[in-house]
Amino acid sequence: TYWENPNEENKNNLKSLFTVDFTKYQYTDGTRNPDRISPDAWNMDQLALDRPGNDEIQLALYYDYRNNLKQYPNWQEFFRTYQPPTLVAWGKNDMFFGPKGALAFQNDLKDCEVHLLNTGHFPLEEELETSAYLIKQFLRDR
Repeated sequence: TYWENPNEENKNNLKSLFTVDFTKYQYTDGTRNPDRISPDAWNMDQLALDRPGNDEIQLALYYDYRNNLKQYPNWQEFFRTYQPPTLVAWGKNDMFFGPKGALAFQNDLKDCEVHLLNTGHFPLEEELETSAYLIKQFLRDR
């Protein structure tokens, strides 16, 4: 709705996304143990979100994200042409980017490892050791 009509009402409807409750939710939703996610993560993000004037910056970023989607065909063509070895370590419970997004990399890349980790949007918060292991193994093998 905001992309189609970036008026004040639609802007105001998005401002709840900048609250500490939603910032925390982004870190804890989809995790196995939300109580074990460090509050430092969302509190540090919230400090930046709460800066004067930052609401308008975030709204501009959200509005511009529609252009990001338009670039997908270009990125897919790049993948098909250059075939970079790719590691995808993805939170399978991510509220924004579901597992289909991770698996889609395999459509265009021949050397693509996809790992759907049992966590949410920020896999490093709950799966740091696993992620580090996957990165080291991927780089070692290539």
